[in-house]
Amino acid sequence: MGIKTLLYMFLVAFLVVIIGTPLVETFILGRDKVLLSSTIHNSLRAAEEASYSYMFMRNIDAQVDEEVFCNCFADTFATSYKMDCVDYGNPLRFVPYDDTFNEFIVDIDFSPSFALSVEEGGALITKVTVTVESAYRFRTELMRFMNDIVADPFVLRAEREYTMKVTN
Repeated sequence: MGIKTLLYMFLVAFLVVIIGTPLVETFILGRDKVLLSSTIHNSLRAAEEASYSYMFMRNIDAQVDEEVFCNCFADTFATSYKMDCVDYGNPLRFVPYDDTFNEFIVDIDFSPSFALSVEEGGALITKVTVTVESAYRFRTELMRFMNDIVADPFVLRAEREYTMKVTN
């Protein structure tokens, strides 16, 4: 084995590290985005079931108890990510038990509106907008180093709008 062969082997190994590391991190980031989106959806569904004010459901109005909604959302979100909700206000703040993720900030906005005009007998619906943000914690050492160099670090962000309505 000549020196030229060894140099080629080192060059190939170096290129695999330089090209492969961001590629692997991109796949991990995609998985984390899917996990975050799924967690938001499941938390919204659980909070929806728990937060309806049942005395308004007779008129097919989706009147929501916002405090119950936020508490149920926080409990479900924290359980699925193995986190602790340290601030139940709005925005919600989650701190992980381990160092897998950074702190999550969740902002929940409610906007009740009528599906049709009130004169036509329209029902009240509630639109819930959830925005989740967290400074992304890269898994590989090279990407952590590159993220520290950049002035504007990468933020994992997801936004979901959910319409709550009562069907007859």
